[in-house]
Order: sequence, then structure tokens, then C-alpha cells
Amino acid sequence: MAITIAILYFFNIEKLINNKINILSNTIKSSYIHLLTSINDSINKYLFQLDYIDSLVASNKINSQYKILYEKNLNELIDLNKKIKIDIKPEKNYKKVRVISYYKFNDHSQVVLDLKNKLDTISALITYDGFSAGIALNKDNKSIAYLNQHKRCNYTVFIGEENAPGITSGMKNDGKLIVKYIPIWKSVKLGDEVITSSMDSIFPYGIKVGKVEKIILHENTKDILVSPYADTLGNRDYYYYTKKIENNTNN
Repeated sequence: MAITIAILYFFNIEKLINNKINILSNTIKSSYIHLLTSINDSINKYLFQLDYIDSLVASNKINSQYKILYEKNLNELIDLNKKIKIDIKPEKNYKKVRVISYYKFNDHSQVVLDLKNKLDTISALITYDGFSAGIALNKDNKSIAYLNQHKRCNYTVFIGEENAPGITSGMKNDGKLIVKYIPIWKSVKLGDEVITSSMDSIFPYGIKVGKVEKIILHENTKDILVSPYADTLGNRDYYYYTKKIENNTNN
């Protein structure tokens, strides 16, 4: 009888030991798998970072080449434009034009001009005191002007001493002109003067636009808000300018 009990006791102890060993073994396996997974994730993350760094380096080289080419062409254009004298006289490159109505009654930023012949190119709209006011074009067989307030009033400008380039893009509700797509590496300061650049062949070089009031930074570009010189709301008389001015006449 005692032998039987001893044998049963022995087998129970052995079973208990086996269970403990299995539990320990499973724990070790789980920890080992978790460790391998963690190491593998770290390696993949590291390799991804290396690839990302390589792509950034390659992108930076391309951007640097474009920057050098851009600045070379820009400096040549600035030197050329410095020789251009801004002389607003109706009998020369500028013609008088009058606003006859709003294009849409609920939108004061689009107006109809009193031109007999439709415009065959986008023209510049300039106030009598020589400030940029908007652009004029043919639309629905009418001569329409997008004033500075309109989001489609897009023309190129230079900002400040470095002639940082940008493009106008309408106005905010507070009357500040929006200028977008300014290269992040170009210096722009509050109070800098904004002028037309003539890069788009719409305005002549050097027409005054306004002064910088706010700078908004983005990842690769920056925007500015400009206090405009031109007061276009309610104004009815402008000059318009186009390189094909001789083909257009007004009433």
C-alpha cells in the first residue's frame, strides 16, 4: 500500500514539475518572440529613416540647383527692369477706362469696363495715382476687371530689398491683399514695399502695390498680407495697360 502511495505521489510531483517547466518555457518563448519582434521593428525603422534621409538629401540637391538657376535669371531680370522708367501718361502706353457697372450685383470685386473692342490679352488695371488695382480681360464678350479683392486677380510681384517673388491671390475680409508662393529662403520683413515684377507680362515693372503687414510661414513657402495702396471700392476711373495697347480703343 505504501509503495502505491509513493508511486502516485511521485507521478503527481513529476506532473507538477512538468507543468511548471512548460509554463516557464512558454514564458521564455513569448519573451524571446517579443524581443525578436522589437529588434526587427527597430531595424526596419532605422532603415526607413536612412531611406528618408537619402531622399531628403537628393531633394535638397535638386532644390539648390533650381535656386541657383532661379536667382541667376532673377538678377538678370532685375538689372533689366532697373533701366525701365515708369511714366504713366495716357498718350503713351496707358489708356483711360471707366467702370460702367458691376459684373455681378452681389460681388464688388468684378466690374464691367467701357471698352468697345474686347481685350485679346490680360491687361493691367492701374489707378490714376499709379497703384495696381487689378487685371482686365475678356469674359462673356465683355471687358471685365478682377479688382484686387477678387481671388482670381493674380499677378506677379516683388517684395522688399531682395525682390522676393510672389503672386497676388485676392483679399481677406479685413482688406489685406494676400500674396502667396514666396520662396522660404527669401528674406521678407514687415514694412517691406511690394511692387509689380512684370514676370507675367501683365503689369509693367515697378507699379506700387502696398506694404507687408503680416508674414505667414509654411513648410516650403511663405505668404504675406499686404496693406494695399489702391482704394478700388467705389472707384470708377482707371488706366489700363497692355503690350497690345494699339489694338484696343475706348469710348
